[in-house]
Amino acid sequence: MDLQLIMNLSNFSKKNILIIILTLAAVVYITTAFNSHGFYHADEHYQIIEFAGLKLGTHSPNELAWEFKAQIRPTLQPVICFLFFKVFEISNINNPYNQVFLLRLLSAIFAIIVIFYFVQNTKIFIKNESVKIAYYLLSFFLWFIPIISIRFSSETWSGLLFILSLTIFINDSNNKTTPFIIGLLFGISFLFRFQIAFAIFGFGLWLIFINHSVLKYLLKIGISFCTIVFLGLLLDSWFYGEFVFTPWNYFYKNIIEGAASGFGTSPWYFYFVKILCYPSYFIGIPIILSFIILFITKPRHYILWISIPFIIGHSIISHKEERFLFPLVYFIPLMLLESYLVINNLITNRLSKSILNYFLLVTFVVVNTIGIIAMGQKSAGIGRMEITKYIHDNYGSEKINLVFCSWSNPYNPWHSLPAKFYLEDSLTDHRIKNLCELNDSLFIKDAVNLLIIRKNDKKNIECSKIINSSKFVFKTQSVPTWIEGLNKKYKGFENNNILELYRYVDTK
Repeated sequence: MDLQLIMNLSNFSKKNILIIILTLAAVVYITTAFNSHGFYHADEHYQIIEFAGLKLGTHSPNELAWEFKAQIRPTLQPVICFLFFKVFEISNINNPYNQVFLLRLLSAIFAIIVIFYFVQNTKIFIKNESVKIAYYLLSFFLWFIPIISIRFSSETWSGLLFILSLTIFINDSNNKTTPFIIGLLFGISFLFRFQIAFAIFGFGLWLIFINHSVLKYLLKIGISFCTIVFLGLLLDSWFYGEFVFTPWNYFYKNIIEGAASGFGTSPWYFYFVKILCYPSYFIGIPIILSFIILFITKPRHYILWISIPFIIGHSIISHKEERFLFPLVYFIPLMLLESYLVINNLITNRLSKSILNYFLLVTFVVVNTIGIIAMGQKSAGIGRMEITKYIHDNYGSEKINLVFCSWSNPYNPWHSLPAKFYLEDSLTDHRIKNLCELNDSLFIKDAVNLLIIRKNDKKNIECSKIINSSKFVFKTQSVPTWIEGLNKKYKGFENNNILELYRYVDTK
């Protein structure tokens, strides 16, 4: 067999592997998008879906979150949502759960394209050919990447657009149009989520001090960026009905006036702890170590220059959430593998190398397989909208009477603003403090009577006896029981907050 034939077979094999990886990615991401009903965080729903309702004519300003009155939300994403909903309306796609699934599907497809494009252009940094396939696998299947990538959220879309702009730079930084395209994508990324400015700032520093980009190149990026921000100003002003510059309003309300702190504050080391434990210690520890290794061995690396200002900027702000770091997740596979190659090159003993490789392989395969399967089979968060979808699918055409304990109403989980988008037309509800207040008078004769509680509500044994009677028939819970059992080990959410749905049956 001659050398040319061997090379052809090798290329054929690599192409087949990539096709398999992309096919598997499509299956995993689409399945996750299909099952991930609801929202990971309230902002994903109340500041996008509900905002879109204003232009759809289904919502009034008084029915929107406080961010609307404060005029601090960029409206590009709600407008995109509005346009898609109009298309769905024309296409007679009226089921709200199908509509939002299609938004998640859009995110999934966009994410697969961007991730593949990014890996294709950054695999040159992986000097070991045998590790490049691992780079593709980690980039698509590191367990938390699919669940983040399918979200129609500001964090996901801002992160993907930022990665796309970076990839265009890596692919062809010398093209005359490249800085304009980078600035354009930076601008759109900023209009999805203002905090991406920390990453843009970091990359700008890298361009100046490491890449030594000329002033003309930087000005092209800046002009293009400012043009998009100006268009965003016009879009926001149309949406809010008056001239408004939302980036300034966001900064003034949340930082100067401290509105964000009203939703809780955390210490400066919050993100260090979250990076360590959120993806599980098996992955969190390698992420921290890889960051340290890159900092020592490759201090000029663009990932460091982007990530450090991004993390420091978010750490200075008193209100912190793990989702704020989601735009950085697409860098993690490259960081892990570049750091692995540094360590692997330092180990000269063949047996030690084999032990390390098998340990890492088994750890990542086990953790990722469990994580991807579990996350791909459940609704977002604790699954509140899994309950509402069950109600919609089974009782949506009937008169519904909903009785719920405090903090158990999936349509209005914080007793403040209901998720109107998902509300059933013929639904009434009654709130009780606990199961001890449950009695027959709460239920209506000519309606489907439903009870929703948290598992925590059953801690009072005496009060919970009533739901064990024949009057209450268990229907479903917000998280599958097998994931609930698995979560006792992984602790991704509080099992006590899982919702249970019962139907009241009059036995008289």
